[in-house]
Amino acid sequence: MTKNSKPQIGLLSIVLAVMIMAALVWKHTSAPSHALEEPLVIAYGDDIAGIILQKALADLPAERADIGLDAINMGDCCGSNAQFALSTGQVDVAVLCPDAMYDLKEAGKQYTVLGELVYDGNVLVTRPDSPDTLAVIGYMNGRDEQRDLLEKVYGQEVDLQPMFASALPYALENKAVDAIMLDASLALKLNYPTKSISSGEVTSVVIVQNDLLSDPRLEELVTACNETVGKLSDEAVLIDMLCEYLETDNQKEVADFWKSVTVQFGSL
Repeated sequence: MTKNSKPQIGLLSIVLAVMIMAALVWKHTSAPSHALEEPLVIAYGDDIAGIILQKALADLPAERADIGLDAINMGDCCGSNAQFALSTGQVDVAVLCPDAMYDLKEAGKQYTVLGELVYDGNVLVTRPDSPDTLAVIGYMNGRDEQRDLLEKVYGQEVDLQPMFASALPYALENKAVDAIMLDASLALKLNYPTKSISSGEVTSVVIVQNDLLSDPRLEELVTACNETVGKLSDEAVLIDMLCEYLETDNQKEVADFWKSVTVQFGSL
């Protein structure tokens, strides 16, 4: 991929997340987020599900574009910031990984899962010189579903190392690990061998506060997402979306990557 496409790490990401949360708190203290005069706010992360959501809202036709839907990128790829924003009532809807969803539902029953948006979004990335028998694999900190999948595929012999998502590519490059597990959108930014090791595993869901289930804008959100998922069944549309995300015109490279994985999208 392009030189500027590798994930950025560190202080900038932390500052961005803090600024986003501060803005959300300021915005929503004056009125409840579900008031019809206020937009319905959807939190998403820097992952393949977030790319789909952005496209769904961007592709709304003019007559439906002003329906009161607002989305905010929480700056992470595992849903932790979106989970916090939803749990504190600062947003109305969130796109989360299953682990974040389970944490919310265990804490209370005020949330409903609208549907599963991405399957098999977690992919395994290696170096060209990685050993055939992987000894150490890094995965996203707090992502139990990644750890469970790796244990299922590689057994107890492999050493699994949880890390911040932003640190994983650097651990791989510096040979601290033999392989890493990443969201497909982050793996797409790396020029390394990539493959799927799961089949039919849910990796992203859309969850909403229960008191919004009758909000008409929620139906519009579901319709927009489903329309986009339908469009993405056309490979040309899918590759265009990913190239726009990467800010590259190398469609062949992107298409070759996508053929190496088995990521699937679901309707809500």
